[in-house]
Amino acid sequence: MKTDSAGPEAARIAQTLREAYDGPAWHGPAVREILREITPGQAAGRPIPGAHSIWEIVLHMTAWRQFGWHKLAGDPAFDLATPEQDWPAVENDSLPAWEAALTALEKSQQQLLEALEKLPDARLAETVPGRDHSYYKLLHGIIAHDLYHGGQIVLLKKMV
Repeated sequence: MKTDSAGPEAARIAQTLREAYDGPAWHGPAVREILREITPGQAAGRPIPGAHSIWEIVLHMTAWRQFGWHKLAGDPAFDLATPEQDWPAVENDSLPAWEAALTALEKSQQQLLEALEKLPDARLAETVPGRDHSYYKLLHGIIAHDLYHGGQIVLLKKMV
C-alpha cells in the first residue's frame, strides 16, 4: 500500500533520521558534521589494528541505508548477506573515491528520506522481507547505527 505522504510516525522517524545525519542533533555532532574535513588519508587510516577505517564505516553506513531503501521500495531480494556486502571494501584511497563515498552516503540518505515521506504508518508494523523484525525496528536501527558509528568515527578521527 502506497500513499503520497507519510503517516505521523513515519514523519517523526524521518525527522530523527535528518537530525542524526544533518543536525541539529541533541547528542552532539551529526554524521555530516563528523565527516566534514576528513581527508582521504585520514578516512583510509587504520589507527587501531584490526578495526575498520572511517572509510569502511562510511561504506557500511551507506549499505544499511541502501538496504532500508530497497526493502521499503518492495525489493525482497536485496540483502546484505555476505561480509563483502555488509562491509564493502575501499577500492582505492584517492580524493575522487572518497568524495564518491561521501556522495553515495548522501544519496542513500536522500533516498531513504524520500521513501519515508511516502510511507504510511501501517507499513511500519510489517516485517522486513528476509528478516524477523519490522520496518519500525529497522528504521530506528539505522538511526541508532549512525549514532554508534558516528561515535567511532569521532574517536578514529582524533587518532589519525
